Order: sequence, then structure tokens, then C-alpha cells
Amino acid sequence: MAYSINKDTKVATYNGDTYPPTQKTNAQTGETTLIAKSEAECIKIKKLKDNAPNEMLNALRSKRNSLLAQTDWMGTTDVTMSAEWKTYRQELRDITKTFNSISDKDFKFPTKPKE
Repeated sequence: MAYSINKDTKVATYNGDTYPPTQKTNAQTGETTLIAKSEAECIKIKKLKDNAPNEMLNALRSKRNSLLAQTDWMGTTDVTMSAEWKTYRQELRDITKTFNSISDKDFKFPTKPKE
């Protein structure tokens, strides 16, 4: 694992990725100091960045599952689910086939049918 710090800019480099320094300001003097990220901080940030797509997909799934749960009562044997509700629920289940995140371009949840 390659880790280095540019002594002038305090930019840390870890495995080819750069990590900007942290700015610390002295409350009494107002003087700002740049502090380079440690190797451990770079590793932690890299893990977070690498895992971000999974976290965004998990957030999408969580919201989708919540919307499905709100309509689960319609799946009981004494309720006849309309075609519109079946389509809505299927579109919710299929949403992760098209999108990986709520912030994806053109993302939107399907429109809930009227009760």
C-alpha cells in the first residue's frame, strides 16, 4: 500500500487516490493550519467511497420495501387486488433492476394508485 504526503500542500496520496488536508483554525488567532490525513484516515475514507454504491442501493431497497409494506394488506385472501395495484407493486419490486440509487438520473418511484 503506497501512502505519501505532499509536504507543501499537505495532500495525502494513498494507492493513487488523493485526499485533501483538514483545515484547523485557531480560535484565538484565527490562523488556519492544514493537516494531512493519516494513512488510517485515507483507508477509512476509501472504504466509505468504495461502499457508497452499496449503501445507496440499500437506501433505495429500504424505501421500496417500506412502500411495499404499506400495501401488503392488499395481498390477504379476503381482498381482491386490482390490476393497477398489482402493477404498482410489481414496479416497486422491479425498480432495482433499473436504478441503483434514489439519486440516479430519471429516478422516481411508481405512482401509487388511488385507493
